[in-house]
Amino acid sequence: MDRWIWATKDVKAAEEDRGSVPSVRLYDGEDKTDFDQGHLTFSTHRLKWSDGSKSIELPLKFITNVSVVGAKFTKSAKLILTLSPCTHSREPGPFSQSNVDYVKLSFVKGGHLRAHGLLQGCLEEKRWEKGIIAVQNKPSLLMGGGLVRIEQQLESSRIEADRSINSAFKDIDALMDKAKDMVTLADRIAAKLSDVKTEGDETVELKSALLSIGISNPVTRETHGSGTAYHKSLGSELANMLQEPLRECGGVMSVSEVYCRYNRARGIELISPEDVVNACKTLTPEHHGMELKKFSSGVLVIEGDNFQSIMDNLLATVIANGYVNALALSSIMSIPLMLAKERLAAAEQHGIVCRDETDDGIFFYENRFISV
Repeated sequence: MDRWIWATKDVKAAEEDRGSVPSVRLYDGEDKTDFDQGHLTFSTHRLKWSDGSKSIELPLKFITNVSVVGAKFTKSAKLILTLSPCTHSREPGPFSQSNVDYVKLSFVKGGHLRAHGLLQGCLEEKRWEKGIIAVQNKPSLLMGGGLVRIEQQLESSRIEADRSINSAFKDIDALMDKAKDMVTLADRIAAKLSDVKTEGDETVELKSALLSIGISNPVTRETHGSGTAYHKSLGSELANMLQEPLRECGGVMSVSEVYCRYNRARGIELISPEDVVNACKTLTPEHHGMELKKFSSGVLVIEGDNFQSIMDNLLATVIANGYVNALALSSIMSIPLMLAKERLAAAEQHGIVCRDETDDGIFFYENRFISV
C-alpha cells in the first residue's frame, strides 16, 4: 500500500478516464485496510479510489502483473496487483511503508471482469510512457473538438469491450479443452486404482477425488435428440452417476441434491431442473436399481430398491438411542432434516416406529405393540 498516494484533481498530460467500478475494498497483501466500499476509477495513467471523504491513487507505472481470483461461497472476487519497488522520491500517501509487494482489489458487488479488462487495456497502452497527445479529460464543448472527443471515447470503449470479450472466450475455450483431458486422465487413473487391493486411507481418498471430477461425455440434446429419448438417455446416465452417492446417503436422496450433484458432474454442460425431474421419472428399479418417489408432503426423492434396508437401519438407530426425533435422526444419519421427517413418517406408516407427542416435541420409539 506504500505505492498509493493521496489523489489530486490535476489531470495528467494526455490522460483519459476509461471507466469505473463501485464498491471496491483495498487490501495490503492479505490484510484488509480502512479503504472500504469505495469507487474505483481507471484512467490511462492511474487507478483512483474514493469513498467521498478520502481519495487515493496508484500510478499504473508501479503495476507489473495482474491476476484474477474468482468469487467463492463467502468471498468476493479479487484482482491481485503485483507492484514494483517503491521509489524514494514518491509523493505522500496513506502508508509510509509496506512489507509486501502486492495489493488486492476486492469487488464486493461484482464487476471484477470488467475491471480486469479496463486495467489490462490501460497497462497495454502505456500512455504514461509514450506521451501520446490526446484529448484532455475535461467537459466537452458544444462545438469544435467536442464531437471529436465523443467519437474517440466511443471508439475506445468499443475496442476495450472487444478485447475483454475475446480474452474471456479464449480462456473459456482453453478451460474446456483442458477439462476434457483431465476427466479422461482421471478415468484412466481411477480404473487402475480399482485394481489396487491395498485400501489405505490415501488410496481411498484419491479414488474418491478422481471419481467426483465429472462425466467425460455427458448426454446432450445435440447427441441424443430431444423429448422422451433424450430424457431416457439422461436417466441412464444419471443412474450410473448416482450408484455410489445413493449408497453413501443410505439409499434415499432428495431431487434437489440430485440436481446439484448431477450438474456438478456434467461440468459446463448444465441442464435445467425440469430435465432432471423428467429424467428421474424414467428410472425404474428393474433397469436402474432406483426410482423417483413423492412423499405425502410433496418432496421428491430418488430411492434405491433397498427400502427394507433403509427401514432396518432406521429401526437400529432408534433402538440404539432409545428414541429419536427428526432433528436427532438427521444428525445421526447425516441426511437433510426434511428427509429425516419423511423417513420417520414412512416408518410409522409401516408400523416400524410409533410416536409420542409431548410439550417438548414429537419423539419416535420402537413399535413394540406389534409384538404384544
